[in-house]
Amino acid sequence: MRLTVLLPLCCVLAVPAHAQHVAGVSGIHFNQGAPMAAPVNGYNAASFASISRSPDVGRAQKLIADGDYAEADALLARLIGQTSNRQVRFLKGVAKLGMGDAVAARRYFEKSLYSNRSGYPGAMSGLALAEIRLGNRDAAEDILQKLRYQQEKCRSDCDRAKPLDQAIAVVEKALT
Repeated sequence: MRLTVLLPLCCVLAVPAHAQHVAGVSGIHFNQGAPMAAPVNGYNAASFASISRSPDVGRAQKLIADGDYAEADALLARLIGQTSNRQVRFLKGVAKLGMGDAVAARRYFEKSLYSNRSGYPGAMSGLALAEIRLGNRDAAEDILQKLRYQQEKCRSDCDRAKPLDQAIAVVEKALT
């Protein structure tokens, strides 16, 4: 059940490679100098498939898609106290990264990282982006290697293939 819940989020939040190419976006790559004032390129309200039945999670997704990271952060802070849902922690990491707080983003991505024995590709790519923002290129490259290892084991026939491809593309682009 968890996989069916997390997989669509991985696909949606890892930013499609096409959107990266067309818009020149590197996933959830943020301006290094200041918090984001505009929406994260590649995201819009339709990009977020509401995984949880909670209207608050859907609202937080829309706020992030619209670039209103501070309001999403406040809403997600309240939700984190009510649930152990990894999706909420992942979204909190995206909001923190959008606000320019890479240290907090790293913490939330780490908390949303694992489902079963494999790392969640969306959280892994978010963690790599946070590490890059913090100046830890080696840590980001290690995460990229882990994503590539998962991709190699998965090949193209598993349900994680597309999210892994997207996560790898996001991290590779951010590292260049």
